[in-house]
Amino acid sequence: MKTLVVINPHSGGGKGLVVGAKVRANYAGLGESITYIQASSLKESLAQVQSACANSKFDLLISVGGDGLIHDLLPSLIENDLPLLVIPAGTGNDFARTLGLHGQKLALLLAQPALSKPSLINVGLIKNGLAQTPFIQILSTGFDSVVNERANNFKIVRGKIKYILAVLQKVWRFRALEFTLDIDGQERHQKAMLVCVANGQSYGGGMKIVPHAKDDDGLLDVMVVDRVNPFRLLMVFPRVFFGTHVTHPKVHFYTGRSIKISGKTQAFADGERISDLPIEVKISEKSLRVYRL
Repeated sequence: MKTLVVINPHSGGGKGLVVGAKVRANYAGLGESITYIQASSLKESLAQVQSACANSKFDLLISVGGDGLIHDLLPSLIENDLPLLVIPAGTGNDFARTLGLHGQKLALLLAQPALSKPSLINVGLIKNGLAQTPFIQILSTGFDSVVNERANNFKIVRGKIKYILAVLQKVWRFRALEFTLDIDGQERHQKAMLVCVANGQSYGGGMKIVPHAKDDDGLLDVMVVDRVNPFRLLMVFPRVFFGTHVTHPKVHFYTGRSIKISGKTQAFADGERISDLPIEVKISEKSLRVYRL
């Protein structure tokens, strides 16, 4: 099996470098059947991935890093119809959690291509003007995007705690925003704290924001949190870690195939900044093949 291994040495505060070395040791002696990409910058890594795929036909891509790396690899994975094996080595690893890979032994993960066949899952597609960006887990706007941006700017704090600190910093000054939300042609206008569109279940290192979301049902799940005061929002927040916020009267869920969102805020997906609103979110016509447990 001709395999492309992409390692982000900076993910998880250096965890990617450590896990990447273990992956290399596991494949020692396989020679030309394994191609490694471990560049000093993400931009360089992605360029090398494109070049490698243009010059050779691979049977598998292994990502060693976090959700951000997978998010940026999606265009190449989809374009080249490459099965993906995720080796979690990032901060949140929420896609690995969704696939049942988080916390598993490395030897078991690396054995999956020989033991099982990849599953087909949906990929979300964000349209902003002429730009189209695929995503795999959660798209968030409003308060979520403010928190995401703050969490991404922490230089020392890592892991789940950075999202908690970002919430505590931003919740007191945040006010509900005017959103226009169109789900499969049904339009609504309302003030809301946030709007999330989910293909996966969690973000932020295991926060179960849409615990009932499925990545293979051809639908997107939409969560809307009504206007609430900062204290009440802070009281609801801990419930997200267990998924019990779904019964709160200010939290609403919808499903659809085409979701349009307008408002004066930004959109983040898989923890990465996408664009300002308005955006349209759909299920991509192309699926992704992934190994899961």
